[in-house]
Amino acid sequence: MGQCLRHPMQWDDLEEYQALTFLTKKEILCIHDTFLKLCPSGKCYKDVTLTMDQVSSLPALRVNPFRDRICKVFSHNGLFSFEDVLGMASVFSEQACPSLKIEYAFRIYDLNENGFIDEEDLRGIILRLLNSEDVSEDLLSGITSHVLSECVLDEEDKLSFSEFELAMAKSPDFLRSFRIHFWGY
Repeated sequence: MGQCLRHPMQWDDLEEYQALTFLTKKEILCIHDTFLKLCPSGKCYKDVTLTMDQVSSLPALRVNPFRDRICKVFSHNGLFSFEDVLGMASVFSEQACPSLKIEYAFRIYDLNENGFIDEEDLRGIILRLLNSEDVSEDLLSGITSHVLSECVLDEEDKLSFSEFELAMAKSPDFLRSFRIHFWGY
């Protein structure tokens, strides 16, 4: 049995984590239990970082077509502290505020990380959502053109954050679907 298993979360830490996230105490404890299982023997959870591979292999992310982007956005140099994992779970919780969800969705969907969601990003998003590379060029071009024409307010063929924010505010399904249930809660 590793040292981190002998050092459960302190009540004060639990209270602080709850105050800083959109998570309940029960959710935090479930995430903590899962994190402990991934801790190397002899290490306390506060001293451990997990790799992107470890986090992306968890059931909640394993089947998500954006798991690599989610992990990149929430990790620090490809590593996750316990607090990073809590932050990720908090953003994807049902209680997270819409503006926070929209901010992180934009960062996740900006696949080429140029500060916009452009045609290249939209093509990548569509291919990921369809889970296929076998999509006709006509269909791909049609969908990206339609999205850009509906959402872009200026003459540039790319979505700025504010344009993305406006589009997501008009989409009630977005907030319901931008959730991941982590670690059995």
